[in-house]
Order: sequence, then C-alpha cells, then structure tokens
Amino acid sequence: MRTSTARVMTSGQWAHQRAAVSAFGCLIAVMVGVLSATRYGVLVGSALFGLAFLAVAVMTYLRDPVLAFIWLWILELINAPLSATFGYSSSAGKEVRQGDEVLVLLFLGLTIWRTMRTNAPMPALRFVVPGIAIGLFGVIGAIVHAVPLTVGATGALLGLKLWVMIVAALMLPWKLGDVDRVYSVMTKIGVAVAVIGLADFVTHGAVSRALHTSNYSVSGGEAYRAEAVHSIFPSPGEYSLFMSLLFAFAFAKFMSSARKADLVLALVFAGSVLLSLRLKGVLSLVAVVVVVGVVYGTTSGRRAIIGLVIGALLVAVAFSVEGSVISKQLSTYGSSGTTARARLYSTGWKIADKDFPIGVGFGRFASYPSRIYYSPVYYEYKLSTVYGLSPTYTHFIDDTSWPSVIGETGYGGFVAYVLGLLVVAIAMIRRLRTVASDVTWVPLAALCALTVLVADSVGEASLFSWLATATVAMIFGPMMIATKPTSRDVMA
Repeated sequence: MRTSTARVMTSGQWAHQRAAVSAFGCLIAVMVGVLSATRYGVLVGSALFGLAFLAVAVMTYLRDPVLAFIWLWILELINAPLSATFGYSSSAGKEVRQGDEVLVLLFLGLTIWRTMRTNAPMPALRFVVPGIAIGLFGVIGAIVHAVPLTVGATGALLGLKLWVMIVAALMLPWKLGDVDRVYSVMTKIGVAVAVIGLADFVTHGAVSRALHTSNYSVSGGEAYRAEAVHSIFPSPGEYSLFMSLLFAFAFAKFMSSARKADLVLALVFAGSVLLSLRLKGVLSLVAVVVVVGVVYGTTSGRRAIIGLVIGALLVAVAFSVEGSVISKQLSTYGSSGTTARARLYSTGWKIADKDFPIGVGFGRFASYPSRIYYSPVYYEYKLSTVYGLSPTYTHFIDDTSWPSVIGETGYGGFVAYVLGLLVVAIAMIRRLRTVASDVTWVPLAALCALTVLVADSVGEASLFSWLATATVAMIFGPMMIATKPTSRDVMA
C-alpha cells in the first residue's frame, strides 16, 4: 500500500500553523479593506495576490517538498505564455517573466532551511564545488572590473542556474515512487504542449499568434524560420529544447521497459522537435540515440540495435521534413566567423586570454544583464557595430551559453564548468552500473537529458534557462537519492 509523503505534525506544530494561517487571514482582511477604501486598488490587489501565492507556495513546500519542486517546474513552463497575457514585450510582461527568479530563490531558501532544520545530509562536495568555483571567478572578475552590484548579482544568478538546480534537487527527500511521479507529470504536460504545437503547425502559427508568445524576429535569409512551430514558447529554439529533453526521458524509459506507450510518447516528442525546424533539435535526437546505443551496446545488443534503427528512421524523417532548413542552418553557422554567434565565441576567448584567469565578471559579456545594461566590453572589442550585438539591436547578445561562461568567468570558470559537467555525467554512468534493472532507465534518462542540454548549449542559452536546468535536475535528484544501492551510498 502506498505510504503518504505528507509530513506528520505534532500538536505544537499544528498550533503554530493555525496561528500563521490566522495571522495571514488578518493581513488579507486589512488589505481587502485598503483595496476597497483607496485609489490604489490595482497595486494593493497585486500585492494581495502575490502574498497569497507565496503563502500557498510555502505551505505546499512544507507539506511535500518534491511536489513543490514539480509545481516550480510547471510554473517555469507556463511563465512565457502567462507573461504574454500582459504583453510579452511590455514592462508588466517582463516583470511576470522575472517573477520566476523570486520563486526559485524562495524554493532554494526553504530547501536550505529544511536541510539545516532536519539535519539532512548535504550534497557531496563534488557537486557543490563547481558552482562555488565558477561563482568565485565570476565575482572576482566583477570586483576587478568594477561591475555594478545589480548587474553582477543578476549575472551570477544566471551563470549559476544549473548548479543551483542540481544542488537544490540533491537536498530534497526523494523516494523511489517520485521517479514515476515526475515522469508522469512531465510526459502528460509534454503531450499537452505537443498537441498545442501540432495545432500551431496545422493553423500556420495561428495558435502562437493568439497566445502572443511568438517574439521571434524574422528577416532576410532567415525567413524560413517563420514556418517553425512555437507552441506555448516564445521561440522555436525553446520548444525544440523542451521536447528534446522529454524525448530523452521517454526514449530511455522505452528502451528499459519496452512499453508501446513509452515509444509513442518518444515519437510524439521527436515529431515535435522536427516541427520546430531547428538543427540543434535534430542533433539532440541523434545524440540521445547514440548514448542509448552505446549504453545498451555493452549489455544488450538486441536493444542497442532497436534503438539505433529507431534513431536512423528519425534522422531519415528529419531530413525529408526539413532537409532544406538544415542545409541553410549548416551554411549559416558554418560560415567563416562572420555571424554574431561566431563573433561572440571568438571574442570570449580573447577576453579569457586578456583577463586570465577570471574574465570580465558576471553580467558583462554574452548574457542577459550585459544586453539590458549594455556592456562597455562590446565597445572595447568592437562588437557594438555588429548586427544583433549593437546598442540599437541587441537580439543576439544572449543567444548562446558558452561565450558568456568563457568571457565572464575566464579560463578558470570554464574549466570548473566543464569538470563539473564531467562529474555529473560520471555519477550518472556509475548509477547505470549499480541500480536495479527495473530502474536502469532513470540514470540513462538523466545522462540523455544532460547530453541534450550540453548539445543545445553550443547554440542556445540553455544553461541559463530555469526550465531546462530544472528539467535535468528533476531526474538527476531522484536518481542520486532514491536509487542508491545501499544506505551507505547516501552521497555517492
């Protein structure tokens, strides 16, 4: 019989909870009075809604931290379409999108508080050190180059997203049943998003236009992107990444369970990736199939062959559906260093050489704050005249991940980041060798998801996405905590 994960409270704890609820009720009553008696109705109403939402979030976390993490993931997913209801490019829309930062910080604070209060084991240092090292290089660089505090703090929060999510996930009280709970939620929501994407495709973008989520600019030789599917996301790239991650989960589960339902899910997600018309999406599918083939090639030749056959069919379909698009993208990104992305990469290495080993500091290069608070680094390296990197058109500044890592944290931060990824990957591979056969798919799915994230990060800002990093962490956390071979391996 399934055991409830709810926390059993003592009479004293119930008393404290009732007192907190009563106090919150009084606060609501006061604010409602202010709402009806003053001209600041909208402001007070927004504050009231925000307080109520935060109160619900805290109560959810106290009852079930894992469920709170799942809800955080869902809120990250609907963040863009929610902001679009206020006007995606409006100040209100931007504030809504930035609200996820508040939720993540609240979640992280509650997780640290819970860990200290319950004396729960801390994550192994090898998962914590990379984030600390990257943070030190970025902060020292910011101090040396006199980066304003607001800019540096925002850049640090972006630059450390992956490590924040991994460490937070490792601090949660995962149980083996949570693995299936996470998979169920992710795939059901993924199917819903895929259906919206299919409707968007059939109606030639009418859905994304109706949702006001398409902020993808189309110009010149990039007109082919106008046909790409967005679903609920503001760009095809984000849709492609999300569906690629879900394909990694479903395909790994199918290879372990051989269930037709899992295969159908994998094909639905793969089809959604193809509709996004993104080269990175096709490469991600190929990477997942290769990883699965290599893993099962050492244990089950039959399953490895099945996986590779499915992968070959997907590649064939991909080239038949979007062969011309793939050719155009290969031609564009393979050009001799003339694109904005190529200039960011080459300049990132120049910065790392000049400011060895710390870089120019968080928030100063190829990141969101360097675009919002236009960085002087772009003038210094003559990027201010490059299309997409100029002060008047900054669209491509935070277009990808690694130039920011390299430029803002230098060689020191770059090496720490790469070594950290290797540590995480090795932990997944070790789990593959030790877990029971019925949960082999969990570390395999985690390894495939990490592969997708890294592959996509070469041409997308996926390392700085709360949704992408939380998706990887939501399978990595239970993999490390709930599938331990023995109790002695708590932080192995």
